[in-house]
Amino acid sequence: MQSSLSWIEWLDRLDRVLKGAREDVRALAEEANPAGLAAMERCRRQLSALTNDLQLLDRSVIASRTGNTDRATNLQRALDTTVFHLSTAAAAPAAAPHGTRERLLTAIDSALRDSYYEAAMLLGPRRALPERRALS
Repeated sequence: MQSSLSWIEWLDRLDRVLKGAREDVRALAEEANPAGLAAMERCRRQLSALTNDLQLLDRSVIASRTGNTDRATNLQRALDTTVFHLSTAAAAPAAAPHGTRERLLTAIDSALRDSYYEAAMLLGPRRALPERRALS
């Protein structure tokens, strides 16, 4: 198990990889080229490594608030989905029709946004459910 400092380092790495991947998706949307496809493969490898590292982190560090373990699981799922979409794009032929490429890039961008969201939810405060008030 790793310490809370490892969580900070891991989240910093995740942020850098997600930002780089979104930039690569934008560049690839403008012009498909072999360098862009190589960048997608690099992002896939980096996110796969981060996903594996997430399984090793000590989740009790963030579990001081109820529900955070579920948040870590949600982040894990979002990252797995992102890796899946990146793998699909990397396996797609370079000469794929424009519409197919657009759908792949849209799916990747959506998965990257979902990963960002789940990382933010992991760090954010848990929202308390509003109290129910008895009707007078």
